[in-house]
Amino acid sequence: MRKISFSCEVHAALDTVWTLLVDKVEQPHSYLPGVTHARVLQHYGNGLLREIKTEGVVIKEKVVLDKPHGEVQYFLIDHPLFSGRVINRVVPSSVQSPVAPLVLTIEVDWVPKDDESERMIRRDLPEQIQREVMSLKERAETLEKQEAMPLATPYAFGATVTLPFAEALPRVHQELQKEGFGVLFEIDVRQKFKEKLDKEFRNYHILGACNPGLAYQAFGVELDIGTLLPCNVAVYSANETRTVVMMMDPVAGLALVGNPQLTELSHTVQDSLKRVLSALQQPV
Repeated sequence: MRKISFSCEVHAALDTVWTLLVDKVEQPHSYLPGVTHARVLQHYGNGLLREIKTEGVVIKEKVVLDKPHGEVQYFLIDHPLFSGRVINRVVPSSVQSPVAPLVLTIEVDWVPKDDESERMIRRDLPEQIQREVMSLKERAETLEKQEAMPLATPYAFGATVTLPFAEALPRVHQELQKEGFGVLFEIDVRQKFKEKLDKEFRNYHILGACNPGLAYQAFGVELDIGTLLPCNVAVYSANETRTVVMMMDPVAGLALVGNPQLTELSHTVQDSLKRVLSALQQPV
């Protein structure tokens, strides 16, 4: 058995790196060059059995998630060239310092089945492992920087809330309702991509939020304003413990109409939506 590993420090939250490691299990094509197809054959309590195709080779492996120890283990069940396992591991570099960097490691423990496989391990594997670790490091640190930045675009504003998606989504509904907004429709983007394209995607919902009283006033000023309504709210997973809530900016949207009578109304809607965001950032 030949063991090869590579480690590096990562300046990011543990949850951020762990989320990437889990996402890599679910969407290997986004992390591993050459993967053309992946499907889950069976789910277990702590992992899954999956099949992936890469460069004409079909691989079956059992994946075990061990979050308490920061490990994702890949056990080769069926591979034409190798047997063994791969471990992806992320652990703090210091238990005494909460701001110390993490240590990210990929360890390959494979047995080649023939001489050519042995040569492949010696020739290609060390560089491949290093590239994979450095790519994960870059992704994690980029995500960390993005989450620290204010969430604003020319057409929307938002916030990252410290709640998992399953808890954040009902909170968004509740806070919108408190401000007089009803949700006219809700689109589960992840489900639609899976249903229509057979593609995996993060948890992502689009809510069509409307305050009836304010909408009635807007229609009284500009009958065609319906083309810009309702105010869409996007709620999506950043990682296992954080959720992004982005809202269409009504000031930017209604400015397209060019009707000054809508200016005060758009600011009223914007203030109301910002109160929703502020409430979401407060503990329950």
